Amino acid sequence: MLKHLKSIKNFFVQEFSSLRLAITLFVFLAISTLIGTILPEEPMVGRAKLLEKYGEQNYLLLKGLGFTDVFHSWWYLALLTMLGANLITASVRRVFPKWYLAFSLPVDLRAESIPRLPVNCNIEVNGNGSALLGKIEKKLKEKKFKTVLSENKLKAVKGAWHRIGASVTHVGILALLFGCAISVLTGFNGMAQLSENEGFYLADLGGRTDQIRSTEVDNWVVPISKMPIWFGRISPYLVRVNKTWREEYDNGAPKQWYSDLSVLDENKTEIARKTIFVNNPLEFMGLDVYQSNWGKFAETTFNDQKISLPVETINGKDVIFLPLSKDIGLKFKVLQDLIEVYSMSPNLEKEKLLGKINKGDMLQMGPINIGYYGTVTFTGLQFKSNPGYFLIYPGLFFIILGVFIAFGSKKQIWGQLIPENNKIIIGGKSDRAKAYFAREFEEIISEVVNSK
Repeated sequence: MLKHLKSIKNFFVQEFSSLRLAITLFVFLAISTLIGTILPEEPMVGRAKLLEKYGEQNYLLLKGLGFTDVFHSWWYLALLTMLGANLITASVRRVFPKWYLAFSLPVDLRAESIPRLPVNCNIEVNGNGSALLGKIEKKLKEKKFKTVLSENKLKAVKGAWHRIGASVTHVGILALLFGCAISVLTGFNGMAQLSENEGFYLADLGGRTDQIRSTEVDNWVVPISKMPIWFGRISPYLVRVNKTWREEYDNGAPKQWYSDLSVLDENKTEIARKTIFVNNPLEFMGLDVYQSNWGKFAETTFNDQKISLPVETINGKDVIFLPLSKDIGLKFKVLQDLIEVYSMSPNLEKEKLLGKINKGDMLQMGPINIGYYGTVTFTGLQFKSNPGYFLIYPGLFFIILGVFIAFGSKKQIWGQLIPENNKIIIGGKSDRAKAYFAREFEEIISEVVNSK
């Protein structure tokens, strides 16, 4: 039984340390990451957007397969876990045990093996062969070789330190892996959509992805997106939007979005504040809040059904386009306290004023009753907690350092005095830059022979 279990263990250790498995997992992870990048994520866009895009049946199918939130799906976690097991096993079993080779001398070679080396020669001895072998050792030391001369046998090595490149690179990879594991098991992300003077709390709402109203006035509870296996902690603080605005170019096109945010503790005391914009987030106690999008919406009703219509800014004017058919649509010009309603042709060349609606009033247009209740500005905020981020830069540093170290070459030289033949046989090899090593070897031997 124990023998059977040992064979099973050896099989799994062998498989999980194989390069073939690592390449396979990297390919599947690359494909999965590409899919997750292309497909919209439910925590970022909301359930309604996905229902609108795919329909309810396709949405439920994609959600069941994990494609509505790829990076928090069980199968993505399984791929990461298998890759982690592979890297750890390969590092411990194949890479780290070989670090000592960077500091060890060449193994002993028999005299008949030296002439078979890629670079070799025979030196005729006229006099004291041991002294000549000593001169060769001295010259090798001048060339920064590490040498050992014993019993008329010479061994020398140079540049073996590059063999630790693989170990250093794997240290960096494992640092990234552990950082990723920490973030996966304790981190989260999500998105909130708020207007001015509103705030949000974070909560684990299970499978729910849309924000809900808090028991506090003007505040929301926003769900986090996390892995199926999770050991993290949610910040209890309230993030409030004090003000949000948009900076525009002269033609009215958006230039930059801004949100003035405050972080409030349990007593509603402000403990942090910052005006954020794209790529300049609020960072507070491990939580990063980013400016994601921005929009102005007109609050309207159509036959008493509430609809928020997105307002576009064109040439400095706020307008709403509402196509009714291929041939005609409605255009709303949003002014300070009213909107003007126009009929519109598809090419935007023909407009006809149909009426004006003051804020709080309605306009009857045939069978349609349109109401207007002002505009509201929403700011889209993305948030994330990435506890393993502190290992990213050290991991990348060790990976790059390991690559540079690995660019070196290990050069080894063996020499031996053969008294009965009155000669010294000497040869060597290099794992890289073999032509350069051959020239260096020739220079060393020439300098020693010419100095006799």
